Amino acid sequence: MMPIILMRTGALVMLGHLDCEWLDFFVGMGYIGAYCFNNLYSALLMARLFVFPVLHKGCRRLALKPDAYLPDSDFNVITRGLPGRAYSKSLRCWHVPFRENYRHWLSEVYERAADLELVFGDGGKVAERDDKPEKAMDADVHSLVESPTEIRVADDVSVASELLARVLVDKVNKRFYVEHSYHSAVFNSLARLNVGTYVSTDRRWVFPGDNVIYLQVLDVLKGFGFKPRVLTLEKSAEPAALPAGFELPVRRFDEAMLLRRLSFRTQEIYKSCFLLFLKDHQGRIVDELTYSELYGYLKRQSVLLSSTQLKQMIAAVKFYYERTLGRDKMFFPLAEKTEVRKSTLFLPYAEIRSLLDGIASPGDRMLLFLVYHANLPLNQICALPKDAENLFEEDCRMPGNNELALAYYADLVAELKRTYDLATFLLEDKGVPYSVESLKGKLYRILGHYRLEEIYRKQYEVILKQSSLSSKTQVMYLGAFMRFLDYYNYKHPAFIKDDEVRDYLLLHRGKSSAHQDNLVSSFKFFFERIHNHTLSDKHVVRPRKGFYLPDFFSLSEISAMLNTTDNLKHKLLIAIGYTAGLRRSEIRNLRLCDVDLKRNLLFIKDSKGKRDRYTLFSQHLHEWLKSYLNQAKPKVFLFEGPSPGTQYSTTSMAVILKKMAKAAGIKRKVHMHMLRHSFATHLLEEGRDVRYVQELLGHKSIKTTERYTHVVSDALLNVASPFDRMVAQTGFAGKKPHSPP
Repeated sequence: MMPIILMRTGALVMLGHLDCEWLDFFVGMGYIGAYCFNNLYSALLMARLFVFPVLHKGCRRLALKPDAYLPDSDFNVITRGLPGRAYSKSLRCWHVPFRENYRHWLSEVYERAADLELVFGDGGKVAERDDKPEKAMDADVHSLVESPTEIRVADDVSVASELLARVLVDKVNKRFYVEHSYHSAVFNSLARLNVGTYVSTDRRWVFPGDNVIYLQVLDVLKGFGFKPRVLTLEKSAEPAALPAGFELPVRRFDEAMLLRRLSFRTQEIYKSCFLLFLKDHQGRIVDELTYSELYGYLKRQSVLLSSTQLKQMIAAVKFYYERTLGRDKMFFPLAEKTEVRKSTLFLPYAEIRSLLDGIASPGDRMLLFLVYHANLPLNQICALPKDAENLFEEDCRMPGNNELALAYYADLVAELKRTYDLATFLLEDKGVPYSVESLKGKLYRILGHYRLEEIYRKQYEVILKQSSLSSKTQVMYLGAFMRFLDYYNYKHPAFIKDDEVRDYLLLHRGKSSAHQDNLVSSFKFFFERIHNHTLSDKHVVRPRKGFYLPDFFSLSEISAMLNTTDNLKHKLLIAIGYTAGLRRSEIRNLRLCDVDLKRNLLFIKDSKGKRDRYTLFSQHLHEWLKSYLNQAKPKVFLFEGPSPGTQYSTTSMAVILKKMAKAAGIKRKVHMHMLRHSFATHLLEEGRDVRYVQELLGHKSIKTTERYTHVVSDALLNVASPFDRMVAQTGFAGKKPHSPP
């Protein structure tokens, strides 16, 4: 007796112990090999198909789960022809729409399937659910049919064939939770309420404790056929009262969160972290804590808290001190800086060929071809044997699989053999194989020697697109660094020293501080985050920032400019820039759907810093807007270019403003941002709170908004010059001076 184990589609099947005579019989019949194992298994065992009801995405279905899968079996052919069939990745089986007479129906459907036994698992048993994560669906199929256990949503709520939901009311924290079986329409409807937050880790919704919201949520659930079960959570221990003196910081913290329009869940997280922060500083005046004290506290918390909790604590502390108290931006480098993804550049054959045609050395051409077209790693290139003509036909596949590229590679290999006396490897340095570091240095020298600007630019573009930088920052960084490489004849940054960077910065010392600051930021990004070379603070120093008061228009100047033209589009463009305090890019991106005439608001989407906000729209512009829409008939954007649906040029905006200012008799230099300066200055002159102006402008830090307060300071206007006091006391009349003796 000896055991026989057959391999069928990745599963081992034991057929018991057979006599040697039976084994000789199977060998003689040719049942050896993977193909005959399936036939042998089918001849000895009958396959079983388990059928049981499931609740899949809120709908009743019938699961069809065989004990083993055969690609060419009758079951597979018949099942793929069933109406409404679909495959569930979580249950790992097929399922079809539920019908009452499914026993009789499936028996007739699979009647012609040879050696297939139907096993029905619905006799008085609970329907299996398919709205669980895939990891939770690894139960054995036999346990699902022969001894199924009741799957529970939570506590005592069992899953039946009907749609179920559970509402948990937390009266202590004034909120309620909603748990429901998977239903995409219900999920989208709850999301459109814009009052709750879905916590993916808990797989439930969190809503504020408001009766109106509560009734809205119940109506949504009942409207889709759910039967919500309402439960009240047990009261937890009352939170400890805050020590005396902390009521004011908490109230200011709450007001700042409401003013910032933070989501309900974010407010909840920030508030809990801030209360913990206050309890840890009992007896201290939290408003007077220094940066070093805050950094020390957060550093101690980094040992006690998880990474997520630490990030939440840092965010809450920064929110209070930066947004509420208006301190300068603080950095707490407790987490490692995320590295920039460095994907290898792929150049199509036509592009790489145009670059290689200007290079004489076959070794240099081969290295560039393997790196930037074949995308082979350097360690694999170092190990390529000299007889590697059939590399992309046997061992690996070339991206694109271009026949011209394959032929070009074969010609390069032949040329290398003719030109060099290769000993063992395809690329050698005087008979010595390259290491990864030496081959990397050779690649860098090739890029600099042939001034391959296109490869530099495209490689950096690929890396920048994978970073979190804004599109404008990417363009600015790339342009500044490419001009820097051009100055040094495209020498690779790995060979550029710190003093060379310093010398280049000295050439731009006469430029504005903003220009110099952008250069330093660009160099630090490329050298430190891409090329892993830390620049010395001794050689790379940021310029000292000056303090400049913003220039703005007076009310009479704005009125005069608007009266200089009859072009309705030009008048409305300048008026909206002033009435809403918009940047020129925000005017350019303004869409028709962003104008809310009922509330006199403009919605500014994805502005600087990837932030959304609402700002003001004057009711006196309604008639201008309606006339402009009837006249211009824009399609997508409020101000469109010559072609419908295209954005208006920011250069054209600047030209319009300059012409209107010149016609109004304004002699000084003007620019579009002065409209934004005028908006902020005039609001503060009216006595508006600086925090509201900050929100309307979309400033991240209140320090940016406070510079406008220097322009409208009443104290400066009321201070008399000492010269005026001297005239008042002495009666000095400004007589002509006497002639010198």
